[in-house]
Amino acid sequence: MAVPKEVTWLRDPHTAAKHDLLKKYLDAWAPILLSRHEMATYAEGFAGPGVYKAGEPGSPVIAHGVFADALLRHPKHLRMFLMEKDARRVQELRRQMARAQARQTEHVNQRLNIHIDEGEFHPALLERLRTSGALDQPLFVLLDSYGGPDIPYSLLKDLAAHDRVEVMVTFVPGFLMRFAAKHEGRRQQGDIAFGGQDWQAVFKQPSTEKFTFLRDQYRGCLQRAGFTHTLYFEMVDEGGRRLYLIFGTKNDKGLEKMKDAMWNVDPNHGVRYRDPKDPNQQQLDLDWDPDTAALRRILRDHVIDSPEGVTIAELQRFALLETVYRPAQVIRSVRQLRDANAVATDTTRVTGKTLVLPPRDDPPTSSPAEQDGLW
Repeated sequence: MAVPKEVTWLRDPHTAAKHDLLKKYLDAWAPILLSRHEMATYAEGFAGPGVYKAGEPGSPVIAHGVFADALLRHPKHLRMFLMEKDARRVQELRRQMARAQARQTEHVNQRLNIHIDEGEFHPALLERLRTSGALDQPLFVLLDSYGGPDIPYSLLKDLAAHDRVEVMVTFVPGFLMRFAAKHEGRRQQGDIAFGGQDWQAVFKQPSTEKFTFLRDQYRGCLQRAGFTHTLYFEMVDEGGRRLYLIFGTKNDKGLEKMKDAMWNVDPNHGVRYRDPKDPNQQQLDLDWDPDTAALRRILRDHVIDSPEGVTIAELQRFALLETVYRPAQVIRSVRQLRDANAVATDTTRVTGKTLVLPPRDDPPTSSPAEQDGLW
């Protein structure tokens, strides 16, 4: 979206879905961390005014409500660092956060500290996090920009240097595709965001492949920065407009919880996902028990590329790290593939583990262990 000129603006379907996702993830993130640590921190680089034109809460207010509830159960400490460069929005954000605090008890307000700063988010936010010691504690950073290449690669690298930092970045390829081809300044912005010029090969890609190419380049950018686990998925609204949310972490549990949150997003927001690894690019309805045809295609291709066989545990980890699906959806998908003779399975007597193999020429048979549902 273009940078709004008014203090507040209408919330679009993308934003509603992102906020729903954020809330559901923080609902899991905060209690887990507060049960293990004395302090956790949440930060935003594009905090906005904290409210939308029709009165819906912005992400800082949503996060504050989640943290307040978590602190009632886990009396530890949380901090929020919020950056916004528009002075009018800073004023409104302070008003909204004061209202949020007024709804909470003194106990919560003593343990939930809010810091609102006016100015460009970089490098001010990083310096704020560094001097406060937040980089050495559990930290979630939301970088929900307006869609341009606003997040420097150097910032991602600085954040990823710390093991307990997670980020969620909004990436909109359309900006670079529209403006960078003919505008050197925009290309330079892209170089800063990607940490190099490899992304510029997008201009040589077929028009149908440009979005996918930039998406893969940006995911690689987060991985090069140091986020070993990245979850990226496409959001498509009713008008066909696309953006990508890129989540970066070094923690398996964080990745799993983000997927749980993703599949719980309210479908009424009019947004659906597509798994980037699915060659058919099937749109996925937001449902806790969705159509897994795309997952079956992805698993089948992965097994065919692994002629020595893949264990169920390895397929579940593959699904966790490489797809939008959850590990719990793998077992049923493998059974369906086996029943359709798209893969074969074999349980070894030595380890008791089931190997999933490329399909055999002869009809599939199940071992007693498989029939008993041990895997």
